[in-house]
Amino acid sequence: PNTYTDVNMGPKPTITYHDDRALLNAAMQKRLQNRLKQLQSSSKDGSSNTFSAFCDGFKFVSFESHQRSNSEQCIFEKPLLHTFWNATSDVEEYRLRTKPQIVQWLSDIEKLGGCAECLVVFCITAEVRAAKKKVKGQGDVEERLRNDFKGRVIVAFRLSSSNDNRLADSLQSFTNILNDMCFSCMEQLTEAEAKQLSNSKDEIPLPNFYSFLVRQINLAVAFEMILHDSDALEYFNAASCLLEVTLSRIAKTNESVVWLDRTASNPCTSWDYPSLIETNYSWKYLPAIEDGSCPLLHIRTFLLSRQARLLFALDKGWNVSQTCISTLHAMSRERKELKVLQAMPVGAVESWAYMTCFEAIQAIMMQSNPDSLMSAASSFLHVRAELWDYAHEKLRTLGVLCGLMPKDNCKTELIKTIQSGITKRAELAGFKEQSSEDHGQNLISLLQNQQAFKTSYLTLGEMVIGAYKHAGRKRMAFKAGSMMAEFHKDLGLWVEAEQLLSDVCSYYSEDQWSHLFIKAYSLLAECQNKLQMEDKYVSTMVLLASVPALNIIGHDPVIWMDKIMQISKKSVYQKLLSWEPLMVLNKIVLQGNKTVYSIKDEIIAEVDLKYNGPKEMKVAIASMTYSAVSSVLIKQTSPSGPTTAAKSELEELNLDNGADTLSHSRPIGMSSKRYRSLDGGGSGRSSDSKQKVFEFYLTNRQVVLQPGHNKIILSGKANALGQYTRSKISLKSGSLDFILPLLDDDNSTMISIEPCKPGVAVSFDSDIGVFLAGYPLTCTLSFQAGSGTAIPSKSKAIVTFIGACEVKLLAPVKHTATNDENQTEILLELPEVLPSATLSIPLTVFVPAACVITNGIDPLNEVHVNCNWSQPVHVAKVPITLEQPFCIQSSEHAGGEHTYLQLNICNTCSIPMELHSFDIDSKMALVCVHSHLSTIIYPQNTVSNIWQCCAGLLFSIITLLV
Repeated sequence: PNTYTDVNMGPKPTITYHDDRALLNAAMQKRLQNRLKQLQSSSKDGSSNTFSAFCDGFKFVSFESHQRSNSEQCIFEKPLLHTFWNATSDVEEYRLRTKPQIVQWLSDIEKLGGCAECLVVFCITAEVRAAKKKVKGQGDVEERLRNDFKGRVIVAFRLSSSNDNRLADSLQSFTNILNDMCFSCMEQLTEAEAKQLSNSKDEIPLPNFYSFLVRQINLAVAFEMILHDSDALEYFNAASCLLEVTLSRIAKTNESVVWLDRTASNPCTSWDYPSLIETNYSWKYLPAIEDGSCPLLHIRTFLLSRQARLLFALDKGWNVSQTCISTLHAMSRERKELKVLQAMPVGAVESWAYMTCFEAIQAIMMQSNPDSLMSAASSFLHVRAELWDYAHEKLRTLGVLCGLMPKDNCKTELIKTIQSGITKRAELAGFKEQSSEDHGQNLISLLQNQQAFKTSYLTLGEMVIGAYKHAGRKRMAFKAGSMMAEFHKDLGLWVEAEQLLSDVCSYYSEDQWSHLFIKAYSLLAECQNKLQMEDKYVSTMVLLASVPALNIIGHDPVIWMDKIMQISKKSVYQKLLSWEPLMVLNKIVLQGNKTVYSIKDEIIAEVDLKYNGPKEMKVAIASMTYSAVSSVLIKQTSPSGPTTAAKSELEELNLDNGADTLSHSRPIGMSSKRYRSLDGGGSGRSSDSKQKVFEFYLTNRQVVLQPGHNKIILSGKANALGQYTRSKISLKSGSLDFILPLLDDDNSTMISIEPCKPGVAVSFDSDIGVFLAGYPLTCTLSFQAGSGTAIPSKSKAIVTFIGACEVKLLAPVKHTATNDENQTEILLELPEVLPSATLSIPLTVFVPAACVITNGIDPLNEVHVNCNWSQPVHVAKVPITLEQPFCIQSSEHAGGEHTYLQLNICNTCSIPMELHSFDIDSKMALVCVHSHLSTIIYPQNTVSNIWQCCAGLLFSIITLLV
């Protein structure tokens, strides 16, 4: 079997030879090998039937040694061609000796079986040429040979000629025949083997697992030899998947497997990383894989190397990173789950994984097609970040194991053990010089020097964070930054740790990040406390206190809340903190949903919020600020400033008269975009011409917030006229002020403060906007109290409808009504109406259509409302313009035996109307000829309707419904 001691040599196609004159000597084999290597190197994409360049020629084996070998050979080591070499010039010698040898040789091949073809090589030497001249057509040896073995392939190979070109042509033709026949046989072998493997059962019994795995690997190697790269990659992937699934099954069932037990007794002593650039180096592992003595780590190394070479050959270099990551995770998992692998030295798998990550990245950059790499740039950014992150994680593990982390003691013996399994590329015999980096040498250097380890760890960590940011994977950048900050902290670099955490915490998202969030922010709080950053420390603790305990080990929000309250009591100056996430505002509702208030009105608001703290919090003052939308003072109620009570309230809120002194500072932990300060200025006393921003406050004292939903009632009065909008809410607890800016751009929360308006406004309107005769109208009688006036309960109001009409109240208001032909009078008893409020009373009014055209009766033309409670009595007069909905003109037309009735209907009012039906009283049935039923008639428009009846028929129109 092949030993593949040369790192540049892979498996070769095998040819057996049998001769009687030692024609295939070393010199001849060298000539043939050189020509075959030229064929193999001429085609690298499978476009012609040649073997891969890594075969580096063919392997010639004597037929006798092949017969003596009783072991079953793998697919790519089976002979692809049997050759018989002879150069007999004498016919009698051929008959007595050569011919029986060929017959016996063919018989032995038939006994061996297989699909290898047979080739008889007749070498034309100088003796053969001379013998041909003597025979002169009486049948030379070549002619007899072809006649005796018809159906067999017989090739004349010229070894002697007076013309050098004929020798070269013969050599080229002969090597092409050897290549084609071997290639054809290998294709037949791979096809048959692939068919057998596909017919195997889905679940391979464990005793047969390893032999089946080796068959898959060997078939993949055979496909790779004949440049069927897609098929080779498929079987290498299948072998890797089979290995992973079976080992996971063994780990769960804890079954004993001969192959694993054998590798456990002969533990792995080398953990060189797979060379993904010079992939021929991996062939050294193939013999051990075939005989079952190969450690799992070397099998993984071999498979990854071959998969990488094929992916690069297929122009799928970006997939190498994904394959590498999958292999690394599988090996790490198997190392933990399988007991037989735990005999490997500690740190061996970690060092192998660390070096493999860098080799994969470098191979992708060097071997991939630039255009293909650019087209998959997004995917490559992600996997490159993952590879760096995985390498960073393994470097950290090695640091912990070897005592290279801060405050640890270096473990020299373990470091020596790990270094002993790493081979430097420069020390490998036959390894080609490459521009690639020697990752084994780099790792050895890191393990030998603690300072070099620290520098490399920090540098790699920064690369990981930057790569994840560039790839848009904020969660992983957040995680990597937390690990780096912890390393800085262990080194005593508190400032660097705080800065790094502050940077990566800006990527925090609430989507399933609870555990990462707690770890990172707890470390950030520790750094800020160590550096005496009290403001930032409190802000960070607020975030931690707002996260419920859930199942997060080591997290207790009550402890953080207690620390916040301790600082709140001890601190001597105010701290402005962001409202969220400790509090979440749900809604703010003004009592009565009013938007207009008088200067004397008390404004009451209900604030609905959710408190996310772990325990109750006492709030000394809760306030909501309303700021004027304009800086121009309309009119001030008192030229001397606010009252004594207002001054006291402003002092408790730490506010100057007319200006919020705290608005110049931004809450801790809140971006400037979310906070808007209103510039006040001045001492509070101002003239009518001085510009100033006015504010007023709705407050409440001694509020206790309980975890969950809370409602706070705030109240206060405005001290200046104008338009105001909510600007912020503040909750003050000790020295802590929790601020929530309210930036409402749609003016939906704007309120107006107006002067007090005495009196009552009365209005009477129709719901359709006009008053129609002959149509029952729904109307509304409204009483609107001024901002300085209230309507007392049981106040009397007399409503008089001047003209003929019928009135009916639709609201449950106490009343008495009197009617006559020309007016209707209703005495109302009104309920209480507060200042600036409105009382609306719905009613129906019907004016018969007949009264419009009947002499002596005036239709409705005015409504009088006497407000008897006011002094003097307020009388409101509302004029009514009554409209007639339609007019009708009729005409009669004769036409032979029939009479036609035409009705022209004109809409005389100011709104569109729809004609529904006619009701005509007639002694005989009418036949409709043309109708506009269900037709909309617009103002001042006319429609015609025609009926047919007998001549001289009398009729009268009774009803027309609209």
